[in-house]
Amino acid sequence: MIKNFWQNYKLVSSPSITLPNMASRAGSIAESEFFDTISQIKGLNIYKNKRVKDSQSGLHEIDFIIVDGLNIYLIEFKHWVGNIDIKGDEWIQTTKNRTTLHQDPFAKLIKNTQIFKDYLQNKEVDLSKFNILSFVVFDKTRINLSRQILKNKQIITKHNFLKFIDKNRSKTSPDIIEEDKLKQILSSMTIWSRLHLYGGEILTGSIRYFLIGSKKKKLPKHFRVNLDLNWQRNNTISFINALFGRRKKLKIKSKIYKIRPNDSIGFIKAGEFEIKHIQFGLIEKIVKDDEII
Repeated sequence: MIKNFWQNYKLVSSPSITLPNMASRAGSIAESEFFDTISQIKGLNIYKNKRVKDSQSGLHEIDFIIVDGLNIYLIEFKHWVGNIDIKGDEWIQTTKNRTTLHQDPFAKLIKNTQIFKDYLQNKEVDLSKFNILSFVVFDKTRINLSRQILKNKQIITKHNFLKFIDKNRSKTSPDIIEEDKLKQILSSMTIWSRLHLYGGEILTGSIRYFLIGSKKKKLPKHFRVNLDLNWQRNNTISFINALFGRRKKLKIKSKIYKIRPNDSIGFIKAGEFEIKHIQFGLIEKIVKDDEII
């Protein structure tokens, strides 16, 4: 009892600080700015950070899906700086401070494009009616791309992509039934969950369950949520809350979960396979919500 009280009190009053990955944060800000820019173009339906499922139930994220009438754009968005070159199966990013090796974003895009097409066909979408176009879009205009990269017309800057989409606006639209069907399919595609931690770090991945006390609690399927936990981190208030064992109520769909700071979320980070337990007291916000225009 005393141990639980102390854990709950310390987690809220003086949680460990997890600082954000600044490169990741800059990339997220750039994505949001790109979303804001293209959402100003009338007539587009835009879906951000959607996951498409392959035949083996693997999930693959597409940064942006943009629907313009009969044109469907799939975007792999990159906020990179410096000199970019290709060596074998890797892309090399060189800046003043360091050299970084990256997975080939174009190969990833082509793979995800085929998975996306297969997914739509399985949903009985007639792909012959649509033009599916794929681009790797670089946020920065002052980025030095090698000649080998520049030869690829599907790798362009944000500025040139906006010019391309403006020049190639679709003059026709699918019939109402086909259009509504496509909207429903794209809207139902899942997205990653994001845990905003105290100090600024953001974890991206999948919430598998809540661990409340010693019991695993399943969450509703296909839920959307944007929850501020609003921990009162004032020493006196957090002491009183911990002393009386007060629990916070989280509502997800029709379910209410009553949690304490030392309860946790079973979470798998994107790209990993191991479930890790993240204590609620370290979390400022839980987000699993779409940005759709």
